[in-house]
Amino acid sequence: MQKQVLSSLLFTVAFLIVAAGIVLFPKGGVKFAAENEVKLRVWQGFKFEEVTVMEEIADRFKEEWEAKNPGKVLDIEIERVSYDDMVTKLKTAALASQTPDVAFVDALKVPDLAFGQTLQPIDELENFRYKSIDEARQQFVTASFDMGVVNRLGKENLYGIPVQTTTLAMFWNRKIFRDSADKLRSAGLDPNRAPRDWDELIEYARALEDKEKGIYGYAMSGSLWFQFPIYNQYNVNWVRYEKNGRAVPDIDNPRGKAALQRIADLYLKDKVEAGAWKRGAMGPDQGFLNEKYAMILMGPWFVEKFESAGLDFDVSLVPAVPADEAAELGIPAQSSSNIGGQIGVIFESCEEPELAYDFIEYFTSEKEQRYWSETLGQIPVRQAAWENLNTEKFPYVPKFMEQLKYAKRLPQMPLYGTLENEIANPEFDLLMNDKITVQEALEHMEKSLDDKVLKKLNARFDSDDSDE
Repeated sequence: MQKQVLSSLLFTVAFLIVAAGIVLFPKGGVKFAAENEVKLRVWQGFKFEEVTVMEEIADRFKEEWEAKNPGKVLDIEIERVSYDDMVTKLKTAALASQTPDVAFVDALKVPDLAFGQTLQPIDELENFRYKSIDEARQQFVTASFDMGVVNRLGKENLYGIPVQTTTLAMFWNRKIFRDSADKLRSAGLDPNRAPRDWDELIEYARALEDKEKGIYGYAMSGSLWFQFPIYNQYNVNWVRYEKNGRAVPDIDNPRGKAALQRIADLYLKDKVEAGAWKRGAMGPDQGFLNEKYAMILMGPWFVEKFESAGLDFDVSLVPAVPADEAAELGIPAQSSSNIGGQIGVIFESCEEPELAYDFIEYFTSEKEQRYWSETLGQIPVRQAAWENLNTEKFPYVPKFMEQLKYAKRLPQMPLYGTLENEIANPEFDLLMNDKITVQEALEHMEKSLDDKVLKKLNARFDSDDSDE
């Protein structure tokens, strides 16, 4: 009853405001809406220097749009929302029917929003610029684009377009490699390059270790997201959709076992990992900064910090699955990585979804993505912008671009936070503390994934079927 009264009151207030020709904004108080004015509310979680560039791009879009629509005025309201708080604020806004038109959200959160039925399927818009999702995919960084594609109840739609992309690659300390050059050469290893596969990494790490100085050859994070490069190169899907649309777990198989065994062995069997995954231990980033870890997997957001600290380092591809192991498993013997970044989404409440889509397309256009990259040192999301890109000021960008060629999307499912924090990480912790075996960890994760995520997903599938 209280909800009905509140809803009625909100509707009455909203009606009176609209009838008076007034629109409420989060900033700037009350403004009167002109008849010839079109508004677009955009929420984004960029850093401050990124916001400045985004506003420049928005101004150019506004100028071009108004030139094509004489007599019309476009008001693009860009509001910065903390990257970490974005989804929480969006949920609150949805409850109050105050969602923005467009939001740039963490790529991991798109499935949650899509399954929550708050997003506009972009591929169903009248002005969608491509003949199919597959044709659109060819224009963008593939793995980043795929983070916006969601299979909901057996139907695949495009719910967002990548506006920012990132990935993990291998960072290695050249000074530590030089200091251990003799040891590396005596082991038949080249001190002037990083290891190319995981077996070679083990050899490198043993030669680079210096216990007296507290230097370890390799350090890894205990977070699932940082381990996905290995799972991805072993072709571990985590979830699989059957023809009827139902989701089933897909972890406990030879590839999943090989991937988790590889991760665990680096510490438990091969004894080359520093124990950086332990709670309270010095993390990979800090250990690399302190020149205690020779090799780590890290993203481009740490390049500036490492450079400012005066580190002599380089970036290479994540080590690949060794050729003999890959052949046995029937998978490519190549590097892989994961995907991060932000996706531009359009909310169902948006009154001008075609305009919102045009804005996202403009932001991700070849010209603007080249400007974005050359100004900020970030990776263009549109493939065409990779050509003739000036990276003179940002020499590490091409290295991450190369890594992105082999990157894969994360599991196509909602509730990623549950997967990481309640399913994978606890089992990883037990495994690394020698409390359970790899096989037991896989069995537990598969059952937990089914119970905590996929059964809910399939129950909703059943509910939707019953409503038809």
